[in-house]
Amino acid sequence: MFKVKLPFKMPEVKEKSSRHVTCYFGREKDHKDVRVPVKLVPNWQMEALKKFEELLGKFRNLKVQLDSCVHCGNCADACQFFLGTGDPRNMPVARQDLLRSVYKKYFTTAGKLMPGLTNADFLDEDLLNLWYTYFYQCSECRRCAYFCPYGIDTAEITMAAREIMAHIGLGTKYVTEVVAKVYNTGNNLGITPMAWKDSSDFLSEELKEMFGIDIPMPTDMKGAEVLLVPPSADNFVNVDTMMGYAVMFYAAGISWTTSTYCDEAGNFGMFFNRANHKRVNRRILQAGRDLGVKTILWGE
Repeated sequence: MFKVKLPFKMPEVKEKSSRHVTCYFGREKDHKDVRVPVKLVPNWQMEALKKFEELLGKFRNLKVQLDSCVHCGNCADACQFFLGTGDPRNMPVARQDLLRSVYKKYFTTAGKLMPGLTNADFLDEDLLNLWYTYFYQCSECRRCAYFCPYGIDTAEITMAAREIMAHIGLGTKYVTEVVAKVYNTGNNLGITPMAWKDSSDFLSEELKEMFGIDIPMPTDMKGAEVLLVPPSADNFVNVDTMMGYAVMFYAAGISWTTSTYCDEAGNFGMFFNRANHKRVNRRILQAGRDLGVKTILWGE
């Protein structure tokens, strides 16, 4: 008999081994900045189902993916969260089922009539707690989609669950805080405009010491040909990368600038909800318009 030899050992299944690993709830100030309720709304179940229905109407792929899974388990050994914890809830198929069970109960005929036969489930407080725990133990890396024979994308199901939770006031501290920093300072790290400019000037001086010539690292320069939108860490931690940008533009003879209004390529709105995902992206376009550039180079 032919056997496939895996390059790693499958973990021993450990029920509830990561059930206690939950995120801190978001702070009231950050929830206000990202425009979601500051705490769980009183009529959260009705609001959650209303948002779920809205998502099903907007995104046909979500409905198709909730309907298509045959529970083959091919995604299990593709997920680093299951491999790392052994918690069966971290198998992408099982994580999907936390949302799929509610979909079946409230949005399918079979689930409404025969919930026991279709694994349909009520959206109650216990299930909501499982959502908050396990949908934030997913990095949306999409390895599961790559290995799924039907192309089911757990990342999109995770996004839908997080969108619903954001709508009813369940946001995590880490994500809401990072997105709020973008609106308050222009980037994920909370680097102020003055600090961004100061770091750029310092790195330009470093380049002069290295090469003996002036290689500028301009900020907020109107009329430049290119607006560079790097990860903010490049100007504060990964400085060799930031200096490399400057050398490249100098060698190519291209005028460029960064913007202190928007100096962040990483969009954490993707890990929260679509409204903030779009709002963060719009800042990049606005920065380009304000500075009158011809091209935006944006990447991480």
